[in-house]
Amino acid sequence: MLVDFTVDCNEYFEKILNNYSIFPYRCPKCGAKHAFTRHGVYDRNICRLNNNFQIIENKMAILRLYCTSCESTHAILPRDIVPYCIYTFSCIFQILVQHFIENESILELCKKLKISWQLIYSFISRYLRFINSAVLVLRSLGCRDADTSTLIADIIKYSKSHTFQLQYFVHTKWIFLMTKFHDNLSPPILIGMHFEPPT
Repeated sequence: MLVDFTVDCNEYFEKILNNYSIFPYRCPKCGAKHAFTRHGVYDRNICRLNNNFQIIENKMAILRLYCTSCESTHAILPRDIVPYCIYTFSCIFQILVQHFIENESILELCKKLKISWQLIYSFISRYLRFINSAVLVLRSLGCRDADTSTLIADIIKYSKSHTFQLQYFVHTKWIFLMTKFHDNLSPPILIGMHFEPPT
């Protein structure tokens, strides 16, 4: 799996799906550069919040790449898709903002968004599970330790410039809010970037 931190869902068709030139990624399996060719497309369900704060679900075509060096295939995702989750990064965080910063109750959010309270609690639980590594990244960006709502506000601020997600990846090698395989010592996937992480 590859995640391109320079592209979001809105730019994906133009910059990735419609790209027939050389892909500049490094293969997460063998390390070869510029060895990718197009291998096919599959549909992925994603849920996003629209401007009216309603969750909309649609399908998004995701490109698979083939490494000519090791013959492996890899899906390429934009930065705002959380692997193994149909809800986007921005959708989850807007719900957390409404609860922790705007003080909306879980019940109010359930009615407004037409989703279950279990789903909202799963977002809160996922966020709290990652809070320690989030704090470390925010400290590296110059933020002070603070309460939960302040941390969410800082993450929203930095994620608009993509700094937080990129720094989080560099520090932890995991996409923020991704829980699958998080506790494994040897994770079965690698996530790549356009460029090498700073040392």
